[in-house]
Amino acid sequence: MSTRRRLIVLVPSPEGAASAAATTVAVGAVACGVCCVLPFALPAVVLASSGGALAMFAQAFWGALYLAAAMVGTAWLWILAETRRSGKRPARTTLGMMAVGTAALAAAALWPSLEPHLIAAIKELFE
Repeated sequence: MSTRRRLIVLVPSPEGAASAAATTVAVGAVACGVCCVLPFALPAVVLASSGGALAMFAQAFWGALYLAAAMVGTAWLWILAETRRSGKRPARTTLGMMAVGTAALAAAALWPSLEPHLIAAIKELFE
């Protein structure tokens, strides 16, 4: 008994070959777009969206300032309470970091009145 095997060769139809070519071209176009166009478009997109983010943060200035003042005030009260409870003086680094935090809060609180003068000084520097 002999078994015969048949060899079947699939020949693509013209429509299948055209579809494969179109798919290859589309994948190539996407790859070129990602590789070549994206590095040029991405900085513009980032700059445009950062302006919106800055505007959002500018509207939140006073709320953030009040929150920061509450946090710094609470931290000072906590240090005072721990100092009284333990009877020991706070560490020098703790007092130093709290002084930096308080100075940063003061600078943030004074910023609306300082900003116009600083902008004018910077403009004079570059004119």
